[in-house]
Amino acid sequence: MSHARDDHRPRQRGESNSTELTDPVCGMSVMKTSFHKAEFQGRLYSFCSAHCRSQFMNNPQRYLTRSERAEGDANTEYSCPMHPEVRQLGPGTCPKCGMALEPVMPSSEARDNPELADFRRRFWYTLPLTIMVTLIAMSGGAFDSLLGTARPWMELALATPVVLWSGWPFFVRWIQSLKQRSPNMWTLIGTGTGAAYLYSVIATVAPGIFPTSFRLDGDVAVYFEAAAVIISLTLLGQVLELKARSETGAAIRGVMDW
Repeated sequence: MSHARDDHRPRQRGESNSTELTDPVCGMSVMKTSFHKAEFQGRLYSFCSAHCRSQFMNNPQRYLTRSERAEGDANTEYSCPMHPEVRQLGPGTCPKCGMALEPVMPSSEARDNPELADFRRRFWYTLPLTIMVTLIAMSGGAFDSLLGTARPWMELALATPVVLWSGWPFFVRWIQSLKQRSPNMWTLIGTGTGAAYLYSVIATVAPGIFPTSFRLDGDVAVYFEAAAVIISLTLLGQVLELKARSETGAAIRGVMDW
């Protein structure tokens, strides 16, 4: 890569490091006296050449460090799409409905969506577990000859990562809805899946405490598959929603750049 003007040079003996900066594009050391500078989000950046400066200005987010991106997000005002009166500096979730907040002013720069990446990872990593626990529960006893009395324990082992790890963000929002005294979708999901999972854990660990009326063919019914399926379907819905919102943001940026 050629540079129109070379503003980096070998450090002279005894010269302080404080006189040098780093070009965020190519990583070269740049003198503070460089003619190639650009300001972004209130910070001044120096470059070794006009080419690097042009590359940076075309897509600043690509060259910013994680800490710089977080600092920029922390200074951006966010609002809830469903409750516009909810506003705060930096990303987060709406205390009323639990939805992820979005920037009030759309940015012309493409931004990563960490919530989408997180939900997508949680969904795909635990989807096989949800499928397996559902097949065992809905098989009509086809696996009884293989699993025997260990069947509820197998369902417990398969459903636990789905409910407690994949569903953890939903339970956080469930707690927030209770603290805010603002019932919403997460109140229903957290209460339903939590009750089904806890009941099934007790029925598996201590089935003897349940009366005879709770037993079917001598066993206490468990509902691990119900909790796992609800969590997986909710994750899928969140992934599709966040993806659609990201595509809408990309379309808006396209109009702004036109």
